Amino acid sequence: MKVVLDIETVQATRDEWVRLLGKPPANEGSYPAEGGFDLFSAGAAEEQRRAEDESYAKSAFDGTFSRIVCIGLLEFSDQLEARSAVAWFGANERELLRQFWARLAQDRPALYITHNGLGFDLPFIKKRSIINQVKPSLDINLAKFRTEPVYDTMAIWSNWDMRGWVKLDVLARALQVDTKSGSGEQVAEMWERRQGRELAQYCLQDTYVTYACYCRMNFRQPLSREVVLLQPELYDVG
Repeated sequence: MKVVLDIETVQATRDEWVRLLGKPPANEGSYPAEGGFDLFSAGAAEEQRRAEDESYAKSAFDGTFSRIVCIGLLEFSDQLEARSAVAWFGANERELLRQFWARLAQDRPALYITHNGLGFDLPFIKKRSIINQVKPSLDINLAKFRTEPVYDTMAIWSNWDMRGWVKLDVLARALQVDTKSGSGEQVAEMWERRQGRELAQYCLQDTYVTYACYCRMNFRQPLSREVVLLQPELYDVG
């Protein structure tokens, strides 16, 4: 069996990020008192705050700090016949991961198709599984510079050269297949609005685009989105 997977994540609050770092944030009151203003000190404080903001922004892509709120999975036969589309979503990350790994135990995939899965999705899932103490049902080899058991469309398209890495929607337009239905910024908005089902559908659309890119990169004609995403299984894990 072959599977295509994608995850959606939300960033930890700044307070939680600071707690995990084990140190206080840059002191907003670090400027000298009135009458003792020091331009050099003010500049250093501003530089410190900018560095902290940049570090916090980068933490969004690290499973040490952020968490998974949705996993989308497309299941295909070895001959790429569509089997099912399933997504788990919700705030109970531990249960989400438990159900995901249970499904993979049933599927026992020979190939995992992703876009930046080696750099983001799969390491993120591994970290969050450890943090939540959900033991993976399978050991997925994350070795780079190969096409099995993980076929990473972003890495393979660029021949593993970071200078050639492209976003999924860019690759989809280049390969003339359906593009993404939104952006990462919309994920946070949907999560804040408690639009879990919409988030799951967005995630599955990303998995379909990844599947379509994989097909084109292997000189195959992808099945239509209507066929692949027909009657998806959407599980709210609470």
